[in-house]
Amino acid sequence: MMYYISFFFFVFHLVSLLLLFMFFDSGVFFTFCFSLGGSFSMDYTFVFDKYSLGFSSFVLLISSVVFLYSGFYLSGDKTFYRYLYILFFFVLSMLMLIFSMNFFGIMLGWDGLGLVSFLLVIYYGNFSSLRSGILTVLTNRFGDMMMILSFFYFFSLGYFGESVFYLGDFSILMFLLFFSAMTKSAQLPFSAWLPAAMAAPTPVSSLVHSSTLVTAGVYLMIRFYEVFSFLLNSFAFSVFSLMTMFFSGLLAFFEMDMKKVVAMSTLSQLGVMMFSISLGEWVFCYFHMVCHALFKSLLFLSCGGFISFSLGGQDLRSKGGYIFSSPFFLSVFSFSSLSLCGFPFLSGFFSKDHILEGIMSGGLMVVFYLFFYASCMFTVIYSFRLFFWGLFFFCNSSVYVSFSSFKEVYLSMLVLSFWSVVSGGFFGFMMMFDNYMYMFSMLKVLTIMLMFFSIVVYFVMNKIKYSLGMKMFFSDLFYMFWFSGSGFSWISSIFGVFSTWELLWVEMMGPKGISSSIEGSSSYLVSVDSFFYKMIYVFVGIFLMYLMYKYCF
Repeated sequence: MMYYISFFFFVFHLVSLLLLFMFFDSGVFFTFCFSLGGSFSMDYTFVFDKYSLGFSSFVLLISSVVFLYSGFYLSGDKTFYRYLYILFFFVLSMLMLIFSMNFFGIMLGWDGLGLVSFLLVIYYGNFSSLRSGILTVLTNRFGDMMMILSFFYFFSLGYFGESVFYLGDFSILMFLLFFSAMTKSAQLPFSAWLPAAMAAPTPVSSLVHSSTLVTAGVYLMIRFYEVFSFLLNSFAFSVFSLMTMFFSGLLAFFEMDMKKVVAMSTLSQLGVMMFSISLGEWVFCYFHMVCHALFKSLLFLSCGGFISFSLGGQDLRSKGGYIFSSPFFLSVFSFSSLSLCGFPFLSGFFSKDHILEGIMSGGLMVVFYLFFYASCMFTVIYSFRLFFWGLFFFCNSSVYVSFSSFKEVYLSMLVLSFWSVVSGGFFGFMMMFDNYMYMFSMLKVLTIMLMFFSIVVYFVMNKIKYSLGMKMFFSDLFYMFWFSGSGFSWISSIFGVFSTWELLWVEMMGPKGISSSIEGSSSYLVSVDSFFYKMIYVFVGIFLMYLMYKYCF
């Protein structure tokens, strides 16, 4: 079954690429009209332009590779077919979000992403997965609540098309959508759910938490960028995205869990995308979003191979020596890591170079430049930390599993590696060939200089001894996990509702609560019943006295 689904997605990936070349300078809209009775009607619009086709083509490619990869990563699992169905519906929800130009379709895709991602996070069913799933779904519910309020606002207007944004001042509606995008893309202070979602299987992290779910908010802001123009040069938006970028890069240096390091890198790159949107560089943001989806999914898949080799171990201190045991996976990992760093002529280099050049011409405050370039340095630092310290120099464990017989995995990852290398030049020459930017020669080589300087800073930071309290502070995501849930548990205990609503909520909302409610209501009804009959007797007596007075006297 997984072969058919993988082949199906790969064919549609090729079809999307073909349509991308056909509709690159134009777009096609398909509108379907529905009448729901009365005066209410709805237009459902699909859009096929270079943004939807370009992003969807690589989402389909990554989905094809992930389905093929999952057959070997989760081989022998009793609920594997359930996993395939859930993942298939997730891809359909993402495609609905990408191609919909109608808010009703966006709402369906948005809610579908949230629901199905929760089912994927809790796939293993252990306590850690359930806790991570609850944190993920509750955090995203904040943004979904704003999306639902926006949906009711559209419903009150009786129209769900995108042209409603241009009919008047809808600042409140734009704020609701912006808040939804911030939570879905894990910007501060809603960043804690993304590292927690790493409890999902690694193929899920490769598809869901690198290229689809977390970029849904970014894609929404790119699609309706003209509507979000009030955010251009917004100080608060720039600060939140820049702090997300900086702190996630700093935390990745202290993290020992391999998947969480990659999750922190995803947070950092999401901050880069949001920061570029805040400066008006939404085309560069789209360019980086597509390139990032390719090399980050490849990075997750190669990490999944290393985790499988050590029978599920994710600690970096137990890794190493894969240059001898699995040179293919190490080569793939090297391509994706170097692309993440912005190594010259890889995909990450082209997208980041455009963003850096755009930011240099943005006229920002000096503090913004310092934080931005420090965040770029942290990107290089944690990438080389993974490459050198965790995988290359040391050999701290044995390899228990080999993928040598799984030729399909090698073939699929080679295809993804090819696009991870050439996607930067492909999209760069297609989308940016008519954009000229004149800069000093020193600024043009700033990306390369920054990368090599960051390697020196990495070796310096690696020699520093850090205290246990500092490591715990950084590992707790600056107390963001406390802020997201357990930090507010004292409120319920103060008001005395902890024991009722947390420990006895099943009993109070179940048979015990129903029986006590019936007993109380029955006694109340008896008293009301006796009072009711007494009042009837009084009114009947008064009415009889009135009749006697009228007709007898």
